[in-house]
Amino acid sequence: MIVVVQSIGQIGNRLEQFSHLIAFCREHGHRLADPAFSLYSEFFEDTCRDLFCRYPPRPSPWGGKPFQRVVYYALRLAAALKLLRWVPYSAWVNHPWDAGAYDLEQPAFLDLARRKRIIFLTGAWKHRAWKNYEAHLDVTRRHFRLIPELRERIARHFAPVRAAGDVVVGVHIRQGDNATDPIRRDCFSSEAYAKVMRKIATLFPGKKVAYLVCSNQTQPESLFEGMTVFRGPGAFIEDMYILAECDYLVGAGQSSFSAWASLMGQKPRLGLFDPDAPITIENFKVCKGLE
Repeated sequence: MIVVVQSIGQIGNRLEQFSHLIAFCREHGHRLADPAFSLYSEFFEDTCRDLFCRYPPRPSPWGGKPFQRVVYYALRLAAALKLLRWVPYSAWVNHPWDAGAYDLEQPAFLDLARRKRIIFLTGAWKHRAWKNYEAHLDVTRRHFRLIPELRERIARHFAPVRAAGDVVVGVHIRQGDNATDPIRRDCFSSEAYAKVMRKIATLFPGKKVAYLVCSNQTQPESLFEGMTVFRGPGAFIEDMYILAECDYLVGAGQSSFSAWASLMGQKPRLGLFDPDAPITIENFKVCKGLE
């Protein structure tokens, strides 16, 4: 069994790691427990009642979020006290944050997974299993299906958006946290996003384009004058999954938020790196895997 001990990053990062671990475990016949995902477990059918946030899932009466968080913090304490190294027939892989991606398919890790009953993972979230990742996407998408209450809320919010346009373009305006990251190059002004939206409208001559704008910052109405624009629900999980209902997506190029929406909805996405560059319909690609 592979056990994820440390939670790093926000929901997109956590979903990336979980999905790659699912692909690896399915491919090699292992099981997964991801208590580090407990911060977001309440949103998904397969994790909301599983005490250890496992794959394959195993719901239990003690599987609610408060109990899941107790398990997570107990593991974090055990890691901090260096107690994990004393668990029989186990191994502890600590991958540094600045070391790049960790290939789960590398011979050393495959050998470890064969020989040990438990492998504890700490450090960065970039554990990747690209070799067979796409082959398991349908299972991944089912595993991260929202609970019925959230699906119904999203459907109600999206209905008038769908009715307002022949084509619905979801726009995720991410600002703030990615502006201060020294290695990112995908934070743009609201005016830049509005300009991109106007360019996208020209790709669909004779059709009415409606936009669904989701953002972690309040966007002024005046920016979107002359366009048919709706706001997202506001809650981050609802914003992410309502974007998956749109026909096309636009989002910050390095952001896993809109990339996950593309993957879940199988909708083409434009990862934005240069708002001034020409845009064609071929620039939109369905996300088949997150970096």
